Amino acid sequence: MSDNNHSEETLLIARHLSGETTSAEEEALQKWIALSSANEKIFLKFKRIYEVSGKIYNRSGGDALDIDVEKEWNHFVKEAEQKGKTIEFNPQTKGGMWLRIAAALLLVIASGVVINYFVGKGREQIYQTAENTEIISLPDGSTVSLNRNSILTVKNSFADKNREVELLGEAFFEVVPDSQRPFTIQVGEAQVTVLGTSFNVQNLDSRNEVEVIVETGIVKLGSNEINQSVELKAGEKGVFRKNEKEIISNQNTDLNFLSWKTKTVIFNNTDLKSVVETLESTYGVEITISAEVSADCEITVTFENQSLESVLKVLKSTLDLTYRREGNKIEITGVGC
Repeated sequence: MSDNNHSEETLLIARHLSGETTSAEEEALQKWIALSSANEKIFLKFKRIYEVSGKIYNRSGGDALDIDVEKEWNHFVKEAEQKGKTIEFNPQTKGGMWLRIAAALLLVIASGVVINYFVGKGREQIYQTAENTEIISLPDGSTVSLNRNSILTVKNSFADKNREVELLGEAFFEVVPDSQRPFTIQVGEAQVTVLGTSFNVQNLDSRNEVEVIVETGIVKLGSNEINQSVELKAGEKGVFRKNEKEIISNQNTDLNFLSWKTKTVIFNNTDLKSVVETLESTYGVEITISAEVSADCEITVTFENQSLESVLKVLKSTLDLTYRREGNKIEITGVGC
């Protein structure tokens, strides 16, 4: 259930935050929140955005954020019309503060900033990214680099006897050593347990695998469901196959497993298909190849903190590529090698 697919609920929440809901609207909102824990999390997330952004639109008449509300609202209306909906709004009219809040909420979400909000009485803490990565400091001094479109949940018991978090998406962990309090990451049906080390964890809905690659120290990848685990040392990769219910390990050969974080990309006689997969992961874009590509089409080059446009220009020159780009979508239409 994504926020972008719930424009009507967004408007209702915005009216609630501005104190402008009717009794019928308030009742409808509360019923929607009670339908599922996912709905409750969406509501609490929007409320948290409203709180941490300085109320987004203050009651004295000015914007707490530097937002062109009319522009953002027009963008929102355009998207709604494409879905067959009609919404009318003049951002300058009296009583329109809730709509200004709605426009600002949508802008904050679309900007890709990390959202930090709490759920339930135990104040479970959740961090969620959209189009940007974010570095998160945990109470024990450990740090987590959270990749795009990922969710990190810090359990309410964290920093007591155990240090437990849950991950959906991808993150790089640098865990402070503490032999008395193991650090555990729940990744679906698998668990990653460490005392103190650095490693990358990938748990994507779109993939059948949970992947752990260790940079330093020792990590244990296991699953209570199959009563199996494996110890991974620096330079090793462990994979839990969700459908097959098995864990395998081997040496990591992927030089670019952290390119999304470091923005350093290394290609060593790398074929174009693999190049494309790495660029998609590093820059958060979608690249398709509509041209025929020879098996001999390979490249050796290293990029450090280069923009995607700079990388594409080098590839264009080296491989004689032709491509067209629209936003985050790139189509390679010709290859000279």
